[in-house]
Amino acid sequence: MAVTDLLRTVRSGGPQARVAATSLLDTARAGGLRPNEAAEVKQLIAEPALQDVFRDGLGASLKDALTGGGAPVRDVKALLPNPKSLTDGKTLGQRFGADLTLMKQQLEDPRVPKDEQAERLMAFFGAYAERFVELAHDAPVTPMRPEEQAKALKQFEKALTDGGFKELVDRNTGRDGVVVGKALLDSKSVDELRTKQKDLALEGSLKRDPTNPNAATSIAVSAAHEKLLKQQKEDEENAHRKGRRGKLGNNMLWNALHLFREGAETPDEKEALNKLIVTAGLLLVFFAIILTVLLMTI
Repeated sequence: MAVTDLLRTVRSGGPQARVAATSLLDTARAGGLRPNEAAEVKQLIAEPALQDVFRDGLGASLKDALTGGGAPVRDVKALLPNPKSLTDGKTLGQRFGADLTLMKQQLEDPRVPKDEQAERLMAFFGAYAERFVELAHDAPVTPMRPEEQAKALKQFEKALTDGGFKELVDRNTGRDGVVVGKALLDSKSVDELRTKQKDLALEGSLKRDPTNPNAATSIAVSAAHEKLLKQQKEDEENAHRKGRRGKLGNNMLWNALHLFREGAETPDEKEALNKLIVTAGLLLVFFAIILTVLLMTI
């Protein structure tokens, strides 16, 4: 939804005003508000009639986002342990999972865009993956045995899955974050791993932690925002249908059949429905001919 639409929804003070205000906070933290839009948001926050919209700290969070207040976003390197302390490759996957749990809230800082959140997560994982490759293949004394590597890889895969990496997507290949992570871990040298990292273009749809007091919104509010957008789309479609009510178009039957086809989820289902559509069309034509002949003979 455009910023102007969000501002209009907040100004109306209706049931969706708080959802729109929360979306404005997302936009402000991502640096997506123009100066005039930011000024209007400040005016809305100060409106006595809209105090209920900005309750529970939402107004204060918006002010911080507009003025750059609060603690700065921490660099990923500052969240990582000293690589030299990661000496046990056999348990490195478990260590990564534990550290990710501790640092995930800061890696997914709600003040940065979602794509940048995805890049921060992958950069955090990349440090552990690089150390694993060093210990598995480039260790100066005793590289890890194959069975030890296999066990560590399973630990990493579990940590990636539990950490939400399936929600990340590489735009270049369509692979999710878990698949990308496994490919990095499969590198035979650190140079190979770094080459793979250069080709990544990650994006993500990450859910915020509802227990985080600095979060823009809870999962429930995000769902409400999606519901708002869906409802608006349905309202527009209903209005369009009402405009055509009573008008019998030549393609009405086929439109209905294709709407039915859009409910299919798999290629096989769509193919089956294609055949059904053709069969239904032929039957309707057949019955129309029979009806015409009967009317002519009466």
